[in-house]
Amino acid sequence: MKNKKRWIAAAIIVALIGVGGYYRRQRAATRVIQRTAADTAQLTMVVPRGTITKQIEAAGTISGARQADLAFASGGKVKRVLVEAGQYVEAGTVLAELDSSQQELALVRAQNAYDLALISGTPNQQREAELDLQVAKMNLENTTIKAPFAGVVTAVNIEPGEHASANSPVISLLDNSVFYAHISVDELDMRQIRLGQGAIVQVDALGGAPLRGTVSQIGMIAQTSGGVTTVPVTIRIEDRPADLRVGYSASVVIEVERAENVLMVPVEAVVKQGGRSFVTVLRDGQRVPVEVVTGITDGLMVEIVSGLNPTDEIVGFNYAMYNSSRSSSPAFGMSGIRIGGFGR
Repeated sequence: MKNKKRWIAAAIIVALIGVGGYYRRQRAATRVIQRTAADTAQLTMVVPRGTITKQIEAAGTISGARQADLAFASGGKVKRVLVEAGQYVEAGTVLAELDSSQQELALVRAQNAYDLALISGTPNQQREAELDLQVAKMNLENTTIKAPFAGVVTAVNIEPGEHASANSPVISLLDNSVFYAHISVDELDMRQIRLGQGAIVQVDALGGAPLRGTVSQIGMIAQTSGGVTTVPVTIRIEDRPADLRVGYSASVVIEVERAENVLMVPVEAVVKQGGRSFVTVLRDGQRVPVEVVTGITDGLMVEIVSGLNPTDEIVGFNYAMYNSSRSSSPAFGMSGIRIGGFGR
């Protein structure tokens, strides 16, 4: 029994030593934090003027203005392929042809029948001959592939002498007169997106050089994936680097708001409480909390709409007011007082 009591006493002593050591370490850490914060609180600055931009970032891919996979409308033996990959063509250029002997013969016969009907046929016979002629012309046209728009041939998947099936793509065409970046924007940010807003597009494959862009299209249907709802947004790229390619990944920054030549302070200088904002100002050697009206923020600086003057000197990190408010409010942890606190 005595041994058992000695073991219990020893365990209690060890526990007390451990608890004491823990609280000593906590007090030491708290003193370090307080000293650091107090030192930071000494940093003051004159309220500067500058430009603040609010931005939204998103990732996406590059596309051309138009892309098309072209095919013959009817099947047959390939007679000629008139282009190769990488070649630029104008709209209406003939790209490939099928053997059209039968279609040409049918057209000649239809033309003769139509001419004869005009001379001696009844109105119904003339109409029938006219329709036959139109069908013969269409069949002949179906033996060629023409470029529907100007662009670059990106693929040729057929050779002379091969058989081409109807409606099977054999030539791909890209309109690279304009490039676009297609991105998905979070639904919570969509209220800030407008047509015509400026954007910067960066493509890793090009070394991340910034390309100028403009919001050119905003999707009408939102999409949900993994519990996140986004809206498709299209950015027209104004610059045209020669090595830009369809399918490259891109990151886009859209400037949704800008404030120029405004008073601004670091977000850490602002304390928010109950919908009100305060900045600590040095006046006559005293630190005085001053209520301010804030504007936009870029996450680092925040616009001061009113409450401060350009000559005011403020505390860059509002620790003093934060600490005094915390000390004076027993329920500070639930009072809504916070430094910065600027969300989207």
